[in-house]
Amino acid sequence: MSQLSSAKVPKDRRLERLTERLGIVSYTNVAPLHWRLEPWAGAAFVRGVPTELNRQLLGGDIDLTLVSSVEFLRHRDLLRALPDFSIATLGPVYSVMLFHWGPWEQLSGKKIALTTDSATSVELLHVLLRETGIEADFVPMAPDLDTMLSTCDAALLIGDVALREAVSKREVNGQKPRVTDLGKGWYDLTKLPFTFAVWASRKDMPPSDLLVAKLRAAREHGLGHLAEVSRPEAEKLGVSESVVQRYLGNFRYYLESPDRDGLLAFAERSVPGFRPGELTFWNL
Repeated sequence: MSQLSSAKVPKDRRLERLTERLGIVSYTNVAPLHWRLEPWAGAAFVRGVPTELNRQLLGGDIDLTLVSSVEFLRHRDLLRALPDFSIATLGPVYSVMLFHWGPWEQLSGKKIALTTDSATSVELLHVLLRETGIEADFVPMAPDLDTMLSTCDAALLIGDVALREAVSKREVNGQKPRVTDLGKGWYDLTKLPFTFAVWASRKDMPPSDLLVAKLRAAREHGLGHLAEVSRPEAEKLGVSESVVQRYLGNFRYYLESPDRDGLLAFAERSVPGFRPGELTFWNL
């Protein structure tokens, strides 16, 4: 059973905010969570990639956002998560992919280009390489597969660009790279789901009941209309609607007990000094 603690919302909230600022990650896998959700009086949306929104949350510039799991773990003294929201998969994720020229087992001593869009996926790659005894050199780069593989032996991509490249199976510089799905790699290692992100706020800035209620309603509406959610996302990505619908249907969006177990297993492998019970969740 997961050793995680919950915290009740303080009765004396901070001084009433004029506007709650909600960070929206602009990736297809998050689309069902905010499908047709529009800002309302007292709420504003800020869109961006995980690394940008994580920085804004930690700096107090936004109030609630989808937080990369590794940032939630590293800043567990500052952040508290919603108890029932996640981006997780049991097995392949299809959008956290390592593209590489040689076999995985031959990556020792090679140069791996790392996307600058996600800290969690980078740390997951580090974990999987360590578990297989591989030591490589890492080069942070903008997420462009052609550029990355022109100068490095492997490239880590996440999100929409990773999904698009994995589906296309195209040649890069005249040859097709091998592809390793890190979600599958984690499952092969642990037989647990991997939780890529949670919704979190600062501990001194609890989300309002209205904000959480609207997020829950949006999630139910989005998951109940995956075909409609998939249509514009497929057009944006340049892939078929069936690919996107299958992709979205693969995610676990409720942070259930196995997802929390996977989060703890990741914490134990990636965060020095982590102790069970240090993660806190709002009792909402």
